[in-house]
Amino acid sequence: GRIMSDALDATARKGPSAGHTAPGGARLGSRPLIAAIVLLAAGLAISLGAAVGWHAAVRAHERQSFEAVAASVSATLATELRRDTEFMETLRALVAMRPHIGATEFDQWYGLLHGGQRQVGNLATAVVSIVPAARLRAFEAARAADPAFRRLAGGDTAIVPAGRRSRYCLVAAGATRLGAAQLVQEAMHIEWCSSALPGLAGYLRAEADTGRIGVTPRRLGTVFVGAAVYRRGAPQSTVAQRRAAVIGWVWSTFDIPSVIGSAIGSRHALSVTLSNVGPGGTTHLLGRAGGSGDDGSPFAVRRVLHVDGRWVVAIRGSGLPAGLSALAQGLLVLAFGVVVCALLFALALVLIRSRQRALALVQERTGELRHHALHDALTGLPNRELARDRAERMLARSARSGVPVAALFVDLDGFKHVNDTFGHAAGDELLRLVAQRLQGAIREVDTAARLGGDEFLVLMEGVELPDAPQWTAERLLAVLRRPYRIGEGRASNVTLSASIGIATALSGGAEELLRNADIALYQAKAAGRSRHVVFEPSMQSAIRERMTLQMDLGEALARGQLHVVFQPIFSLRSGEPEAVEALLRWRHPERGLLMPGEFIEIAEQTGLIVPIGRFVLEEACRRAAGWRRRGHRIGVAVNLSARQLAREAFVDELACSLHDHGLAPGALTLEVTETAIMRDAAASARRLRAIKRIGVRIAVDDFGTGYSSLAYLRQFPVDDLKIDRSFVSELPSSKEAGALVHTLMQLGRVLGLRTIAEGVENPAQLDVLREEGCDCAQGFLLSAPLEPDALESLLKAGPAPAIAADRAPASPAQ
Repeated sequence: GRIMSDALDATARKGPSAGHTAPGGARLGSRPLIAAIVLLAAGLAISLGAAVGWHAAVRAHERQSFEAVAASVSATLATELRRDTEFMETLRALVAMRPHIGATEFDQWYGLLHGGQRQVGNLATAVVSIVPAARLRAFEAARAADPAFRRLAGGDTAIVPAGRRSRYCLVAAGATRLGAAQLVQEAMHIEWCSSALPGLAGYLRAEADTGRIGVTPRRLGTVFVGAAVYRRGAPQSTVAQRRAAVIGWVWSTFDIPSVIGSAIGSRHALSVTLSNVGPGGTTHLLGRAGGSGDDGSPFAVRRVLHVDGRWVVAIRGSGLPAGLSALAQGLLVLAFGVVVCALLFALALVLIRSRQRALALVQERTGELRHHALHDALTGLPNRELARDRAERMLARSARSGVPVAALFVDLDGFKHVNDTFGHAAGDELLRLVAQRLQGAIREVDTAARLGGDEFLVLMEGVELPDAPQWTAERLLAVLRRPYRIGEGRASNVTLSASIGIATALSGGAEELLRNADIALYQAKAAGRSRHVVFEPSMQSAIRERMTLQMDLGEALARGQLHVVFQPIFSLRSGEPEAVEALLRWRHPERGLLMPGEFIEIAEQTGLIVPIGRFVLEEACRRAAGWRRRGHRIGVAVNLSARQLAREAFVDELACSLHDHGLAPGALTLEVTETAIMRDAAASARRLRAIKRIGVRIAVDDFGTGYSSLAYLRQFPVDDLKIDRSFVSELPSSKEAGALVHTLMQLGRVLGLRTIAEGVENPAQLDVLREEGCDCAQGFLLSAPLEPDALESLLKAGPAPAIAADRAPASPAQ
């Protein structure tokens, strides 16, 4: 600008004589020409400088974009590898618990553990068992008799290589995905520990010696991931002890390009290779996916992942969509500067402003990429990675200040029902509203994050008051419990609750703090939801004990440990037993006799309640049909769980059970709780009416403890009301209990329903019930639950002594 000004001033000073020859022979006007040349040179220099700057800015933008994308791909790969490793540990624990697991049972567990969904790129999974020569024939016979194994083997299972050995390492069970059947069929024939297969045998021996999960390339793109399984309770401190304790292996084979491809997603321009570093430090290339990486990609990065070993991820690419290169863009800027250099001042101003805008765009885009990498796309909250980083920083400051950090794990109750009813778009809208409420209910110094699905996290720093996390949890529960308006035009009104797990710490790692909060959340869910629970160290052992009981329950039905006893239900008019209630018991081999309250909740949560409920129904129908054939006109009542009632196939299964055992439908009563009915009132009403059409009676169990709505009693085809034992136990001492029992009896009479009182344990309770006109009763005063043979003896004995004595006329002496 100063050059142009000087040139213009010089031209003005020349005045009218400009362009004429001066006395010295020099042409007048050379100064403007020189100024024009200087102006042109300055314009070219400015244009060149702008072009170089533009090139550098675009290049920096590309590098930052590539590094952000590479970090995202690496984090996704680490998550997938960690998920596969955790799943292998779960399988190893399962086989250790069930060393003789068969193919069919393994299929069931594999399905319960969602193996096919949890392992990206998985081709096949198998269990290899060590079989002594003396058990070989029995082992092969068991495999041949297992339909799941025959389906996997696809034919002959001759051992390869053939020959006699003192022990054999053979596949006992497995699972395969579509297109990998031949791979499993090949494995079925292999004797894995054979000296004729030194590479494979050495691989298994190394796994047994180290006890770690091993990775072995099968060929480029496909790998084996395996782990040795040891005998439960055996010491494993030394190599010799581990060798003596090994009973087999679990292995999975993976298509590595598929694993990498899931991490790459739509970023097809990236070239990614994955390698594994073995125990000896040898690096094995496992596979690659994406672009070829030989197209002159300007950026490359190499990252080491520590996931039960060392993994090396190499990423190459540009990080931006294809377009003009940085050099081409710089040349265009230079050309533009040359074309308009006659307007150098204006051009310089434009170039300066353009460069500033370009740099601002680079910074803005870089900030966006960083934000997207560390924030949830749906809610805008920090994601799991950023939350973990902030927790680590908070704990570091907490260790110095001595003021604890609190983590609140928040999980929405019933969110799946919202998705199923209103659709995923409404579910996403609900999650955004929840995020807004969480942010509005916490302090500015606290952090709210979304961990995935309907799970959120609140991190509180500087928790000086001991009860501050609980107060915050109460506030969050109240805020989240308020109705939400979602859907088109916000026409739908939805109310749901939340469960919160709380953990605090003064130091340590973020993983431990979040894990403790997650355990507390699990306890809050188990305690009935819509509440908060503070973590205690004893919860860890309780979780382990619950998991052990859950695994044992999966085997209890197959091993015949479950059995049914029957408690008589007596008429209070005749004293005769009118029906029996089928009650489940578990003869646990280590814990002894377990009542339903100790395991039914686990069965409900895992879905095992469906086969267990089917077993109880079959046993009840079989026993009742036998008693009726022998002249005992007795009915049987069976408890129906919410999961059974929710199944469309249940009505057909019920009809088949009655037909198979020859039991009249009117002799069977299904007892269902108010809570189970109201989970989905419309579907429950439809299914109960279908049951009623068969001729089966329906009773509402534990009446008075749930919804207790006259509206639903009119809506559902109910025959019996069972008065909960909690009301009966307070008779006759409690006026409130007496008034409530009186009301329920009147309700039963008005609606024409039979009333049955549970838990009658003393004569005073029996007197009150008879005075109120109760129809039937059951309880320890009348009879404890009985084994089938003992019950038949009771049926032959006639009326219950307690009722008969009460009905007997008074003697003259009295």
